[in-house]
Amino acid sequence: MNTAIIDNTCDPCVVGAYHPPKPQYHVGSLLDYVEANVHEVNHTFLDCMIILAGDFNQISDVDVIERIGLTPIVHQPTRGANVLDRIYVSEPRYSSVRVVTSIVRSDHKAVVAYTDKNKCAQTKKTSIEMVHRTKTPEQHALFLQAVADINFEFIETADDVQTQFDIFYDACLHLLDYFYPLRTIKSPIVTHHI
Repeated sequence: MNTAIIDNTCDPCVVGAYHPPKPQYHVGSLLDYVEANVHEVNHTFLDCMIILAGDFNQISDVDVIERIGLTPIVHQPTRGANVLDRIYVSEPRYSSVRVVTSIVRSDHKAVVAYTDKNKCAQTKKTSIEMVHRTKTPEQHALFLQAVADINFEFIETADDVQTQFDIFYDACLHLLDYFYPLRTIKSPIVTHHI
């Protein structure tokens, strides 16, 4: 789950939870544990806001609300048509909750919650056109095999050094384009492979 909690008004206690699709424990055990921790925080830090955020696969909102007493603030689907990634709060402080496309590779969307004091303008969605060469071990093997069989003596047929260099450079570029062709992609994110 990708969650951003932006709050300058207090020091919240943030609890993260992940409930896998096929847990090796009973759902009640997780809810008991979270309930005990929330109760402990309530008694230790009287004015502390509690935020419970996480991936709650197959746990109903009603179960969490009844057991823990926190209010859900995410009401839009975060994976397919399901609201799996949720944020529960002890105080109604977040006026804006957005479910947005994650900036990391994930089949879940990101949840971002803002207070009134931290309103953020929605960013423009732009894409960048990038040109790159894909490099794979198979391409490397084919390239090395081809280069091993090339006799570069044809370069010496030119009379001057500059012409020889130009012939060599053209041959290298031809090999590069043949074994590692240029690809154009449109992407909102530039990865380290490009």
